[in-house]
Amino acid sequence: DGGGGIRYNNTHQPMIPPEGGRQHMGGNNMAEMTPFGALRFTARAGKLDELVCPPYDVISDEQRREYLERNPHNIIRLELPREGDDPYARAGEVLREWMEQGVLVCDEQNALYVYEEEFSHRGQRLCVSGVIGRVKLEEFTKGVVLPHEETLSKAKTDRLNLMRATGCNFSQIYSLYHDEGGV
Repeated sequence: DGGGGIRYNNTHQPMIPPEGGRQHMGGNNMAEMTPFGALRFTARAGKLDELVCPPYDVISDEQRREYLERNPHNIIRLELPREGDDPYARAGEVLREWMEQGVLVCDEQNALYVYEEEFSHRGQRLCVSGVIGRVKLEEFTKGVVLPHEETLSKAKTDRLNLMRATGCNFSQIYSLYHDEGGV
């Protein structure tokens, strides 16, 4: 268990797609998904359950401090920057420092990443499975990728500023797909 109800496989190995790398996950209106090289924490960073956190938009300043007290390499330091005169620029500096120190490394081979999250809801144990990859942007009129219905301008600006400063998206955008085939 990696903390927060997230269960990681023992190997932490990515799923390497077939030659060419493009994965079409279904019918005509499915997004085109491609592999990428993920950043990963190394053993130098500490224990995995001390490095992960819930989504940035549900964490208070007090909770953020608690995560960093447990481990100064917690991803919240990059995901929800609060340090310095320009927190976004500081997040970029911290990212580069961690990569130089070997705290974070980039996978050498592009891959799609399979994950499972286990959690309890109303006394029932549930599991959500997914695949993390790069998704091709499409015109809205094609009906392939639909926007979230209540995305706030402030949050979009915040995430864009962080991506510009770091070149990274530290928490994936969730997309839903109903698996009628039971795969």
